[in-house]
Amino acid sequence: MSRAALAILLPALTAAMALALGGPREASAQEAANHIPGTPTVVVQNMEGAGSMRAANYVYSVAPKDGTVIAAVNQNMPMYQMLGGAGAQFNAAAINWLGSMAYSNGTLYTWHQSGIATLDDARAREVPLGGVGTTSDSYIYPTLVNGLLGTRFKVINGYAGTKEIHLAMERGEVMGRGGNTWASVLSSDPDWIASKKINLLLQIGFKAEPEISEVPLLIDLVKSEAERQIVTVVTLPTALGYTDWLAPEVPPGRMALLRAAYDATLHDKAFLAEAAQHAMMIRPQSGAEIAALIRQAGAVPKPVLERTAQLLGWQK
Repeated sequence: MSRAALAILLPALTAAMALALGGPREASAQEAANHIPGTPTVVVQNMEGAGSMRAANYVYSVAPKDGTVIAAVNQNMPMYQMLGGAGAQFNAAAINWLGSMAYSNGTLYTWHQSGIATLDDARAREVPLGGVGTTSDSYIYPTLVNGLLGTRFKVINGYAGTKEIHLAMERGEVMGRGGNTWASVLSSDPDWIASKKINLLLQIGFKAEPEISEVPLLIDLVKSEAERQIVTVVTLPTALGYTDWLAPEVPPGRMALLRAAYDATLHDKAFLAEAAQHAMMIRPQSGAEIAALIRQAGAVPKPVLERTAQLLGWQK
């Protein structure tokens, strides 16, 4: 692989995307390239649009199929495609997965001055939350919780990202947000935890994060098996974490080379030291493990997928 040959495509730079690259984009991406024969120069490109859909569609269908373009997009994209989301021009089951550097439970929280400290409070009155768009966790989690638990969260979409939503919380424009991962909260706003600036109402995952074991899991709050299956589908992205992938047509030999480099990076002392410097969580998963999770989600009965899509407004 020649120099200046590898591109990592991001939809937009967020704390989560920075985590997927282990810190400052160029330096950390180049750390991975050091494990590729020829040490290619890595160019990180941002492609905004439709909450990662434009970037995902581009890497899957348009970008070169020689292994020189990697997608590091919103972790909800596979679920969105499985649920029949409009505009998804890719097939999650066919993707070539490099792996995932980290995964962390999603959270739903409110500002300490909002007057909303529990889910019961959120059932009693309307609660405006900052959101990015209908394919982001900031919309997905509150919308699903409304449908399953009877809360009255009102997502106001249009914010550029986490930083803008958090400023809106501090200014009183919105009362909170859904979707930010626990890892992102710890790395970007650790003082909020120490100073109790936010009320953690809920976490979305299959197991509670050790530091916040007292915060209820959504999957434990639903009552019926059908509802549990719905929550399982929507929890898939938290299990996948911050994944990196390539188009299906990338040659097997090139994929094997890139997967080996990816795995080597996750055990590289310099990479791990940089991640620790930025207080970033590293919980690696291999491409094979990610593919297995996708197959498991794909086996969920079609009526459950349709009901989930309806609750999220992705299917009429």
